[in-house]
Amino acid sequence: MKNISKSVTQEYNQRDRRMTENEGKVKLLGCWASPFSRRVEMALKRKGIPYEYLEEALPNKSPLLLELNPIHKKVPVLVHNDKILPESHLILEYIDQTWSNNPILPQDPYEKAMARFWAKFIDEQILTVGFRSLVKAEKGRETIGFVDMVAGSIIPFCLARLWECMRIDVIPEDEFPELNRWIKNLKDIESVRECIPHREKQIEHMMKKEEVKLLGIWASPFSRRIEMALKLKGVPYEYVEEILEKKSPLLLALNPIHKKIPVLVHNGKTILESQVILEYIDETWKHNPLLPRDPYERSKARFLAKLVDEQIITAGFVSMARADEKGREVLAEQTRELIMNLEKELVGKDFFGGKTVGFLDLVAGSVIPFCLERGWEGIGLEVISEEKFPEYKRWVKNLEKVDFVKDCIPPKEKHVEHMNHMGERIRSA
Repeated sequence: MKNISKSVTQEYNQRDRRMTENEGKVKLLGCWASPFSRRVEMALKRKGIPYEYLEEALPNKSPLLLELNPIHKKVPVLVHNDKILPESHLILEYIDQTWSNNPILPQDPYEKAMARFWAKFIDEQILTVGFRSLVKAEKGRETIGFVDMVAGSIIPFCLARLWECMRIDVIPEDEFPELNRWIKNLKDIESVRECIPHREKQIEHMMKKEEVKLLGIWASPFSRRIEMALKLKGVPYEYVEEILEKKSPLLLALNPIHKKIPVLVHNGKTILESQVILEYIDETWKHNPLLPRDPYERSKARFLAKLVDEQIITAGFVSMARADEKGREVLAEQTRELIMNLEKELVGKDFFGGKTVGFLDLVAGSVIPFCLERGWEGIGLEVISEEKFPEYKRWVKNLEKVDFVKDCIPPKEKHVEHMNHMGERIRSA
């Protein structure tokens, strides 16, 4: 994400001569068949915002698209008052925070966190696998089998009850007739009925109130960043250490979809995904804010945080662990190019959040200096030099002076050994 450069392409000048004449101009680059750009149009129309739509003839990407979104090179891209925003979820939140009429996200922090979680699940899980695939696989089956047991124990007799408590109808009969028929058939089988937990008791158990509990792993940057946020906010919490090779029944019950840490439990509410949890913490305990107040700066922080978790971790560790020595050098250079986006953002700042530690500091800090760099040390690779990344190095030194950050940095020798172990696991997978 960046501001539009002064030396824009000729195509951009031709397609947008009037933009500088109207500060309120809104422009959307999209593709007619893309659900990601269509959802942005829906939001703009719901808000009653006039906009100019520019159709991208994919797969032939225009010079304008490549200039405005040089990292992902994808639609949609929203341009508002010379501010450029990629990624549909980020754009929707920016629209909702910039134009407050007809709100898109719920006001309640928990409901908002759940909306973000399910949105992420839809885009990353359902679009890949498809919820209806389970129904198609089971249609016509006459005897109970492995999938019936696995899916039956989770969906109708666990998740559906949780959804009911949240007043969410996820599997309405008119949309999922076969799935509902299958559930009724399951209830007719005596061996199944005998194993169905008592409904009210199970609901009470799932919704049992707790203060603040965090399930994590000592070496995980994703749970360490949550601890940093809780300490920054001064929120007392109970920490439950998970074992990577042996996931506890509690973790599997609280996060049956991903089966991963971190998991935050607050007064009986379960929040998943580290960045979603950070936003929930920030909106629930409003003092010492993590995210900037300005909608554009907030969207930029979210975008760069996504860059860290999805691209820098992949290139800088997951792909690097599988590569030979020559491949590692190529990936190291790709990682440097990605981290250069952070280097530029740090110019003139003590932290990404300005004078204080913020959202992006927690995300990038937990991953790069206190995780990836230790993995690189374990294989004898220097990715980030002080000569090329002076702002980054200065930022790391600033982070190391912050008490609540220091408290959450894993022990170095033990962590280097752990990262070597994780690399071996990836290579052998």
